[in-house]
Amino acid sequence: MIVRRFIFTFLVSMIPAVEIKGAIPFGIALGLPAPVAYAAALCGSSLVACFLAFFTNWFYEACRSRHLLPRFTAWMGRITSKHEDSFQRFGPLAIFAYVAVPIPGTGTWTGAIIAGVFNLKPKRIFLSVFCGNIVSGLIVSLVGNGLVSFAKNIIL
Repeated sequence: MIVRRFIFTFLVSMIPAVEIKGAIPFGIALGLPAPVAYAAALCGSSLVACFLAFFTNWFYEACRSRHLLPRFTAWMGRITSKHEDSFQRFGPLAIFAYVAVPIPGTGTWTGAIIAGVFNLKPKRIFLSVFCGNIVSGLIVSLVGNGLVSFAKNIIL
């Protein structure tokens, strides 16, 4: 039974906007111990990061060269050219910080896509996103466990 809950948590962590931030509370709500929910969510979101690290830049360049999604690629081109120097200097650290903050809109998907569009190397993308996920997951786990114990103490 724990394997099924682990797999559900793993799969939920792969959903954009839910990611590790939503999968950990989901796994705990299913009855998984917090460390197991954390591990399942980290594994699932890391798999997404690995995929995005290798294919985001390729997809962006393919769209740009074939004139697919022209408004989107032109918009991204303006942004990347404007911030290219600072991103090449602080890119991996910026992606780490972006992913590590567990607020809506930041996370594995957006961090890896931004890094891919800026043409960061896949190994750097994965490492930055993975480390950011570790920190984000720890924050969510600690806050989640603190709130759950606080609520249990008030109710009981």
